[in-house]
Amino acid sequence: MKRLAGTFRWFYLAIMAFGLFGCAEWNYRALGPEAEFTSTHLRQNFNDYNVYYRPDAGILYKIKNDRKIIVPGKWVEVARADMVTDTTVFYLTGVREILGQDDGLYGYIVYSYRDSAFIKIIDANTVELIYNHQVQDAP
Repeated sequence: MKRLAGTFRWFYLAIMAFGLFGCAEWNYRALGPEAEFTSTHLRQNFNDYNVYYRPDAGILYKIKNDRKIIVPGKWVEVARADMVTDTTVFYLTGVREILGQDDGLYGYIVYSYRDSAFIKIIDANTVELIYNHQVQDAP
């Protein structure tokens, strides 16, 4: 009987653990779908966005509104289009949407296919960009 009670105790603890972890909210999400326009369109409309640049990696275009994108330390805000002098970034053509809670559009990111990026939802008006740059070795 004592052994049976111990088994039920472990079973009960396992059910509680699965319940707690199963009900936890996952606040990370992949980037949205590829946008219907190219990075050239974003560069032509530079003044509609707060723009962040990471050398040899990508460009982030945040829509000017009350929503906030927290960016990692290696991204630098740029004030003019000519401040982005790295031509390798301009060859990156895939534009991905940055979507927050309830699929609200925060902006766009243009980055290398070798890198990985996803979003952490902080609250209803804030997301954080999680960006992992893959360093390229020289041939």
